[in-house]
Amino acid sequence: MSRPLCCTRCGSPAEVVLDGEVHDVWGAAVIDDDGVVRPVAAKAEVWGGEQLRTRAVCTSSNCGHQWTMRRRFETPTP
Repeated sequence: MSRPLCCTRCGSPAEVVLDGEVHDVWGAAVIDDDGVVRPVAAKAEVWGGEQLRTRAVCTSSNCGHQWTMRRRFETPTP
C-alpha cells in the first residue's frame, strides 16, 4: 500500500523535483511498500539536460522545506 510523500519538517504533502541540467517537476508522490517513491500523476513538466539530484519540496507556503531524497525515485515508463 502506498503512502503520501510528506514533508519531514511539517508533515504537509511534498513534491518531487529532479535537478540538474534538466528540471522535471513531477508533483505529488507516494511511497510504496517497497520503499520506492513514485509520482501520483504519470506526467511531468520537463526541460532537457542531465539529471544531477532528486529532491523533495514541501508544498506548504508556511514551510517551504526542501531536502535531497535518499530513496530511489522511479518514473513511469511511456
